[in-house]
Amino acid sequence: MLLPHITVFFLVVGTSRSSDTIAVHQNISDGQTIVSANAKFELGFFSPGSSKNRYLGIWYKNTSPQTTIAWVANRETPLIDTSGVIKLDNQGNLTLVNGSGKVIWSSNSSATGTNMNLVAQLLDTGNLVIKNGNETNNEIVIWQSFDYPGDTCLPGMKLGKNFITGRETYQTSWRSTDDPSPGEYTLSISAVKGEYQQVYIRRSSAIKTRIGPYNGVSFSGRANYAPDASPASVSYVIVNENEIYITFISNSNTTTLRTVLTPDGKLEILQQKFPNTEWILISTLPVDYCDIYGVCGPYGSCNTATSPNCGCLKGFELKNSDDTSPDNGTSVCRRGTALDCGPGEGFQKFSSMKLPDTKNAVYSSNMSLSDCAVACKNNCACTAYANPNITPGGVGCLLWFGDLIDVRVFPQNGQDLYVRLAASELSGKPIILPI
Repeated sequence: MLLPHITVFFLVVGTSRSSDTIAVHQNISDGQTIVSANAKFELGFFSPGSSKNRYLGIWYKNTSPQTTIAWVANRETPLIDTSGVIKLDNQGNLTLVNGSGKVIWSSNSSATGTNMNLVAQLLDTGNLVIKNGNETNNEIVIWQSFDYPGDTCLPGMKLGKNFITGRETYQTSWRSTDDPSPGEYTLSISAVKGEYQQVYIRRSSAIKTRIGPYNGVSFSGRANYAPDASPASVSYVIVNENEIYITFISNSNTTTLRTVLTPDGKLEILQQKFPNTEWILISTLPVDYCDIYGVCGPYGSCNTATSPNCGCLKGFELKNSDDTSPDNGTSVCRRGTALDCGPGEGFQKFSSMKLPDTKNAVYSSNMSLSDCAVACKNNCACTAYANPNITPGGVGCLLWFGDLIDVRVFPQNGQDLYVRLAASELSGKPIILPI
């Protein structure tokens, strides 16, 4: 993997700082840095790739390559020289100004209360926080960089939406390795109330790749995904009336992970095992043709082990008899026999599947698989059902209404999907239930 060259330099020997904080009215100039308590992260000015522009950023202190950027403050408004200065005022607002005193970037934050010892502190998590320096709980903050992710997601960072404020956080790619301004691609969790959790990579507003749905352990939808008995990180999905978000935390003192959304729209998962300083690429998405969102159309199924890759689910056929494959993007799979909601209708089990897009599905967390089957059978508009939860003894019910989109076959670690078919289309051991 090619990583951008980053230029960090110091104007005067000995001006580099070892403190992890910026106090009120304590200016930090280009050439000076602050370092987190255990020297995991460093904050200062850098120039990406071949660019001469200067940016305020946070990078890993001891990794290979030397400067691996985790966060950029002024990604849309670069400095054109080394005159940049960081300042924290007595209202709790952190600003970056140029040599003329013009504000280039601001945290737009303010503190409430009196007798506060305001500081901006770089934590060992890579999070830059503005807080009361007398407060020992680092979760009580006035402002934090974790609320403004760029192309990188770090352990403890949240991606999601606050339903009270309406504020959404998501990853945004760099425009290029020389330019950290927001690029064409974003990665975000589905943030509609009531919609089951999955992750999309979008180019502008168009979905390019879907990761998920959430299976109780992690986000499925990855061809080579296999749950690890002792993973280096643990993923969490939090859903309540106030917010929905995903996060992951490190599960090891000797290993850490980060995810990066690249300028060409790929999600990379990288791992570092201490004491090694190198980052190892352990996963990339998209990987293959079947990772293209909805590539085989409604009721189509993608399989990289067949040629062509696209085909129709059993019980469905190409709408146009002259077509030989849905791969051309114009063909659509349709039912071989229309549904009439009669008593003979049942469900065909498809194994080793990537479950369909859940944006037109309804989820219940406490229904067994048999209850789920009955609920789908008793609703003529229900087209499929599944239990998305792979945890031992895990229950849950997804009911799909309408077309099944973005289905594929996995060589391993897929899930069971039950699709409603007319009696004449059922084969094997179909699931047939009374109304």
